[in-house]
Amino acid sequence: MTGAPRAAEVLAGLLDEAARSLQRLAGGAAVCTFTRAGQPVPGIKYAEGRWAALRETQRRATVSAPPGGTAGVDDPVLATAAEVRATWAKNLQRAHERKAGPDWIAYHTGGLDALADLALHAAPGGRLGGQDARPAWGTAVKLG
Repeated sequence: MTGAPRAAEVLAGLLDEAARSLQRLAGGAAVCTFTRAGQPVPGIKYAEGRWAALRETQRRATVSAPPGGTAGVDDPVLATAAEVRATWAKNLQRAHERKAGPDWIAYHTGGLDALADLALHAAPGGRLGGQDARPAWGTAVKLG
């Protein structure tokens, strides 16, 4: 088995798990139902962020995988995940800088954690694009 199918299989499994977790936490309701009510729901937003980052990776890897990989990564899923991770890390940093609410911190943290899980299970040494896939800062997010 080559690296590409393995990463794609891991991504599909993580994406399925993230979707089931989001459905379970939201009770089948649309996430916007909770956020419109004005009540912080960081646990649901964390799960939504996991799903969103993985889905973005899957969609981008399928539609337009970076030619030749990214930073020495030949696998199109992992190369795309490295690019998605960089974007999500910047978004989390911006959320911290602008003192965003717990929902947005949880959302971006969930996405980065999902990409770290993908790296842990499919990337050599758990690294994406030559960098450790874990967020560079700790984030205390109350999820319940």
